[in-house]
Amino acid sequence: MAGHETRLVSFASERSDDLMPGTTQVVTSDVEAALSDIERVIADFRPDVAYTHAVYDPLVLRWIYGRLPAIAYIHSPYLICPGYALFLRRSVKACDRTAGPVCIVNAQIERCCFGRNPAGHIRRLHQVRALIRATSQVDVLVGSDYMRHRLIVNGLPVERLGLLAPLLFFETASEYVLPPAPEVILFAGRVTPEKGLRDLIQALALLRSDWRLIVAGDGPDRVACEQLSERLHVAQRVDFVGWVTPERMKMLYQRCAFFAMPSLWPEPYGRVGPEAFLHGRPVVAYAVGGIPDWLEHGKNGYLAVPGDVGSLSSAIQRLLENPDECERMGRQAQEGASLRWSAEAHVQKLEAHLQAAIHRFSS
Repeated sequence: MAGHETRLVSFASERSDDLMPGTTQVVTSDVEAALSDIERVIADFRPDVAYTHAVYDPLVLRWIYGRLPAIAYIHSPYLICPGYALFLRRSVKACDRTAGPVCIVNAQIERCCFGRNPAGHIRRLHQVRALIRATSQVDVLVGSDYMRHRLIVNGLPVERLGLLAPLLFFETASEYVLPPAPEVILFAGRVTPEKGLRDLIQALALLRSDWRLIVAGDGPDRVACEQLSERLHVAQRVDFVGWVTPERMKMLYQRCAFFAMPSLWPEPYGRVGPEAFLHGRPVVAYAVGGIPDWLEHGKNGYLAVPGDVGSLSSAIQRLLENPDECERMGRQAQEGASLRWSAEAHVQKLEAHLQAAIHRFSS
C-alpha cells in the first residue's frame, strides 16, 4: 500500500504451504537454528527495521533487538502474565496484580496457570520477567489503554509505549442493511468460562421481551451452557451453530440486530466488536480490558458493569425495546469503523512509529 518492501519470518513447529508471498518459514524448536535462519534473512534482505509480533522467546528477541531498529507489537497478556490471560479462573474475574511471587500462589489457588506443578509456574514466571527485560529495549505498540497500563505497571518504560489500534480488516464497509428481525442477538467466540456466555444466557433469561440468541463458536464450556439454557427454560431460543466460515460469519452479522460480548476476562482489544461495527451492528459488552477503547456507551452500543448479569440484561433490554435506537447506533458504528480501522489509517500511523524507531536506534 505504501510502497515498502517487506520480508516476513514465520516461526512454526511444522511446515505449512499456506503462506504469504515473501515469507521465510522457520520450522524448528532449536533457538540457535532459528537465529541462524534469521541472520541469513537479514544478510540477504538488509532490512531497515524489524517489527515483531507474538515472539515469546527472550533470546530471540534480544538477538533481533541488538541488531536492528525494532518495534514490538504486543497483542496479548502473554508477555506479562504466567497464566497468559490476566484472569483468575476460580474467582472468575480479572487479575490486576503485576507478575511476581503472587502468581505462584494464585496458580495453586485460582488455577490461572496451566497445570498444577509449581516448578512449571516458576519457570513461566522467569520467562515473563525475561520477556519484559528484552522488550523494554525497544519501542512497543499496543491496541488499548488497558494494555498500555498493564505494561507500565509491569515495568516497561512509559516513554517507549505507543497506541495503535490493530489492523482488523481490509474491506470497506458495505451499504448499511437493516436487521431482518429486531430480536436476534449474536455471540461469537470460543465457548469458555472467561468469554461470559453463561452470563449472557442468564441475562437473557431475565427478559420478558422476545429474543433469539445465535452462538457462533465452540469450546469446553459449550455443554455447560447448553445445560444452563435447559435449566432456565430458554433452550428453544438459543441456537448453537458451532464454528462457522468467514463467509457465513458475515451472513450472521447481517442477520442479527446487535452483537453481545459479555467477556469476563480483560480482552486486550476484542476484535469481534469492531467487526460487528463494520456490518452496522451495535455491541453490548461488559466494560473490561480494552473494550471501552472502542465501545462508546450510548453511541455505538452499551457498556455493562463487569460480572453484573442485571446490568447486562438491562443494556440488552434497551436495544430490544428500541429498534430505532439500535439502527441509529448501528449506522454510527459502521461509519466510525470504516474510518478508524481502515488499512490506510493503520499504515500511516505505523510508518511514523517505524521512522521514530529507526531514528532512536541510529542516535
